[in-house]
Parts: sequence; C-alpha cells; structure tokens
Amino acid sequence: MRVIHRLAAVLAAGTVLSACSTVTTGTTQTVTVDTPLMSGAKCSLTDMEKRTYHVVSTPASLVVEKGDGPMTVVCEKDGYEKTNTLIDEEFAGATLGNILIGGGIGLLIDAASGAAQRYPDKLVVWMKPITFGSSDDEKKWQEAKLDWEKAEAARKAPPEPQ
Repeated sequence: MRVIHRLAAVLAAGTVLSACSTVTTGTTQTVTVDTPLMSGAKCSLTDMEKRTYHVVSTPASLVVEKGDGPMTVVCEKDGYEKTNTLIDEEFAGATLGNILIGGGIGLLIDAASGAAQRYPDKLVVWMKPITFGSSDDEKKWQEAKLDWEKAEAARKAPPEPQ
C-alpha cells in the first residue's frame, strides 16, 4: 500500500511540475519601457495577437502576455522623432526544467501557454530629438546610444568556448 501511495505522489508531482515555466513564471510578465536620456514619452506596445498595451509616460512598468511573438513598441513625444522598435521574445530558462522533471509534455504545455518565452525585462526605445541644442549634445546622444547597442550585442552574444 505504501508503494502505491508513493507512486501516486510521484505521478501527481510530475503532472503538476511538468510545465515548469507555466508554474514558476506564468503566462504574463512585467516589463519596463525606458526611453534613455529623456522621459515622458507616450508608448504603445502591440503583440502579434494585436493586443495593445499603453504607457502614459516613460519610464513605466506594465504587465503583458508572453508567447505572442515579437512586440512592436511605438513611442512619441513632442520635440522627438516618432520611434518604432521591434522587441523579440527570448527563451525562458525555467522551461528547461521540463526536460528533467516532466519531459516533453511540460515543454508542449509551456510552448502552448506562452510560458516558454519572455520579453526582456527592460524594453529600451531610443528617441532622437528633432533638433539638438548643440553639436556636442548630438554627439553625446549618439555615443550613449552606440554604447548601449554594444552592451546589448555583448549580452546577446553566445558565450565564447573555454
């Protein structure tokens, strides 16, 4: 009888934990929209399912659904160029637990629910002023953006082999 109870407990745990990302991170996430070197932009975020989320004034955080493909972020503010940015989803690391604990079933559940993907926690939109106060201001803006782009490229690059 004890063996049956243990087997039932193991099967129940495997079923509950088989969708690791769904259980541990859910199908929504909080993201922050930031517009470096300026604040107060109005932004709309639209996913591939045509759900639209709104930011009244950057920087700001909001909750979005995961798993609906790339998201288009459009930001506007007087004195700045309207800016469109495409934000791709990334693989959610907790999904790997499915292979160890629940096998393929959990992986399928996470993929179907959207829990297997996630957006970056911080969505960065660089808004360029229509006119700069000086050539130095323009140069500082360009350098800051370039530094950020290099840091992003390094963050996304695969680790170098040891």
